Amino acid sequence: MADGRACCRAAIVLTVFICYAKGEFMQGSLYVNAPMNFTFKSDTLDTKNAAAYATYNDTLLTTGWGVLDIKAGYGKTLPDNQLMFAAGAIEGVLTAKRMYQHYTNMYGVFLNGKSDKVIDGLKSFYNAQDKWIRQQIEKNLSDPFWRHVWYILCQLDGLYLGYKYMADQKVVPDIGFFGVQFLNGAGDLLDLMNVIDPDSRPDFSKMTPDEIQSYIASSGHCSALVKVTGAYENIFMSHSSWFVYAATLRIYKHYDFNVRDKDTAARQLSFSSYPGFLESLDDFYIMGNNIVVLQTTNNVFNMSLYDYVKPQSVFAWQRVRVANMMARNGQQWGEIINTCNSGTYNNQYMVINLNQVHLGKSLDDGTLYVVEQIPSLVKYADVTPILRDGHWPSYNVPFFESVYNLSGYPDFVRQHGLDRSYQMAPRAKIFRRDAGKVTDMDSMMKIMRYNDYLHDPYSDKKPCNAICCRGDLDPKNPKADGCYDTKVTDFAMAQKRMSYAISGPTLGTGLPPFVWSPKFNVSHIGLPPKYNFGFVMMHPRF
Repeated sequence: MADGRACCRAAIVLTVFICYAKGEFMQGSLYVNAPMNFTFKSDTLDTKNAAAYATYNDTLLTTGWGVLDIKAGYGKTLPDNQLMFAAGAIEGVLTAKRMYQHYTNMYGVFLNGKSDKVIDGLKSFYNAQDKWIRQQIEKNLSDPFWRHVWYILCQLDGLYLGYKYMADQKVVPDIGFFGVQFLNGAGDLLDLMNVIDPDSRPDFSKMTPDEIQSYIASSGHCSALVKVTGAYENIFMSHSSWFVYAATLRIYKHYDFNVRDKDTAARQLSFSSYPGFLESLDDFYIMGNNIVVLQTTNNVFNMSLYDYVKPQSVFAWQRVRVANMMARNGQQWGEIINTCNSGTYNNQYMVINLNQVHLGKSLDDGTLYVVEQIPSLVKYADVTPILRDGHWPSYNVPFFESVYNLSGYPDFVRQHGLDRSYQMAPRAKIFRRDAGKVTDMDSMMKIMRYNDYLHDPYSDKKPCNAICCRGDLDPKNPKADGCYDTKVTDFAMAQKRMSYAISGPTLGTGLPPFVWSPKFNVSHIGLPPKYNFGFVMMHPRF
């Protein structure tokens, strides 16, 4: 174990010449010269000898997305923890400038105006959690779960040291290890702030309907839809992210890591993501073992649940990555998420196992598992019988009664109306009415970008009562937040880890493109001034 832990904190020696420019294409290879000694060479893809090699096409300003492809462990044979470290390091080098920009923007979102006490408390929580996890790894390396947590931490350490080298070269300022913890923990931070800063916990009983709507729209929410056609000719899977527009510094990532661990089920992973994130956050994942994972965030209105949140746990982003690597089906995926539940980033996950789909014939049991997490509870079940009737919608309200009740929804709905309930939420009504119209890729794209709030009676003239929210168009309290992307795949595309993705707030039915302006006093370094992009086909380069 000592050698492995040293690998995670290894020194890194890099040689790189990178110029960041609009649409610039970058590539390089990372070598292991000796134990814990690495060299990076730019403009080289050495498929035979490198520990990892990668390309980064920074086309954010022209398509709305950068695209990162990393392949590790296919050249020189390395222990699994070292190839994960190499993969993280090469990502840190190639995306360092964008990482710093995204860190700056997200720091403004989460921590701007927070007291030193709150920020120090957050750092202490991160450090305590990191220390506890490393202690568990050292004691339990023979356990497959902890061994895969170790791999993810090695990748995180590599990401930090790759970035740090660029900081040492004065390419970017140093953000410290806290910087990469902060970035990767962005989803967990949505809930963690209620633990670190109890005074910030909202009092929903005193909030107006408009304040409730604003809170929900800005709390990292999403829409998702799984749709099968009438005779099971195809299955479509889609996801639209809702969060602050300052987070639209996007990178679509393709990982191919030749981990030789016998307990690793998926070695290839394609997903929508962000600079410095080793996870999706959205979430939208396509794995090489024909499993697709989608996610939408659920609210926790029962603030007392946050008393269960402790640093002696594994963050959601870490457990999701481990589940994606280890799980061979939806039940296993749920079991892994239930291990050391942090109670942070509380979501509904949809795990679609395409190995159970037989086009034109049947959806076998296990095609769709739903997993829901809140502090103190993870619930999961096979909901394929519901999908067989046509579709599964997801819109930020818990499905399982136990999760719904413990989260505080019954009281919240009594106080604030049926629009906050599972069956009568505006998006529930819209999906129920319109999901049957989805027959092909174009119609799937259309429903996931849908916003006709001025005319749709279910929207009640509220721009966030739609599948794809436009919080900036709220006449009472416009904010730069809402639905800012859509990703769509189907049965055939997912076999090749392909999807269509669009970045930016929806144009809906005749809505204007979003344009950054001084009225939105939000850090948006590196972002496009205007969002009018189209769908882009995403596919692995290697």
